[in-house]
Amino acid sequence: MAGMEDVKSYYVFTTHKAASRFIDALMRDLAIGTGLELHAPKHPGFPREKELELDPSKLKVDGLIGTLRYAFLPLDFEDSKVVLHLRDPRDVLVSLFFSHKYTHRRSSEGFNPSNDSLSELDKGIDNYVLFRAPQYLERYNFYIDKMLGQENVTFSRYEEMVLDFEGWLPKFLEPFPLKNRKAFIAKQMKKRAAQFDLDGSEDVTAHKRKAVPGDHKEKLAPETIAKLNEIFARPLARLEYDI
Repeated sequence: MAGMEDVKSYYVFTTHKAASRFIDALMRDLAIGTGLELHAPKHPGFPREKELELDPSKLKVDGLIGTLRYAFLPLDFEDSKVVLHLRDPRDVLVSLFFSHKYTHRRSSEGFNPSNDSLSELDKGIDNYVLFRAPQYLERYNFYIDKMLGQENVTFSRYEEMVLDFEGWLPKFLEPFPLKNRKAFIAKQMKKRAAQFDLDGSEDVTAHKRKAVPGDHKEKLAPETIAKLNEIFARPLARLEYDI
């Protein structure tokens, strides 16, 4: 395990629908605050994330790397610093349905669902979350098996971010070599804290539809929740989410 002075790579891993666009914006500011080069999935020359799941050796960069929404183990994982930012997978799946149903436009390089996925979308939210659950279970189990609890990994919880941004922010930033940590935190609080003044309102056509945790309890049928609780029993227990 590398000491802080030897660390060259700082990764942020998450999933879709865990405020990853917000983390993207924070990463851009981190590049300024640390002086490190930012490498992000949509930057020119950055490998497709689905390819990195199959062959992590395609990623050959140092600096700030993220936000990464697919699970893989970088070749320099043991010598890097990692933030693992996760959300209750049941809420992730609910948010995924609304994004795919109402806000995402199809494109060959981005959101391009299969016919099976489109068919499940048309059947409604309960069918869709169960259809997508195995894919996300695999991703969460990978994160739990390979990253969670490792000495060089900081675990970040979406729910703490939206409910206690002031307490969450310093924890998220702890691994990064900021030049002036106190000033950076103060600036981010002023710039971003208002985004988490939650009133429980909802706009199904907005990318940030509803940030309040526990949305699956309102949107899904009881039998669907029971099935998801069974499917995600291990991640929910390890990440300490209520069932």
